[in-house]
Amino acid sequence: MENDISQSAFLDFSVIPIKEPNEILERCSGSNQKKLLVVYDENDESEERLEFLKKILAAAKFDIKEDILLLKITPKEAFSFIALRTKVAQTHPSSGIDNLMVFGFEPKYFGLNLEVQKYVPFHFYENGFLFADGLSMIENDKALKGALWGGMKELFLT
Repeated sequence: MENDISQSAFLDFSVIPIKEPNEILERCSGSNQKKLLVVYDENDESEERLEFLKKILAAAKFDIKEDILLLKITPKEAFSFIALRTKVAQTHPSSGIDNLMVFGFEPKYFGLNLEVQKYVPFHFYENGFLFADGLSMIENDKALKGALWGGMKELFLT
């Protein structure tokens, strides 16, 4: 068929550009002893917010350097969580990711076609997930801090 665009050079690029798992894994810090990936928006970063994040994690008994993989990205750096999880399982000394905690991004940024309610943890394909607002929104809002703590307790401490 002469008008078949799938056979032309028209679609010689990714429809949704995503970062390769190796590229994302290289940007992660931490030892991941407790198999938790924490993602936050690089545009939302400051020294104070990083300290706030450390306190949040410490409350749920996570050390930011030893227990998690920490990833800061921008909204233009989408990636497949499933591909990253597979890559970590194959190549990282921690051998996996069991949970994902996200600040400031929707599931679609991670290749997850899910409609979720923020601060309400859920399980999907043997992984725990918790999505929340950006750190800057939570930092000065007592109600959001409480909602985050409730979700973290349910996912990590029960």
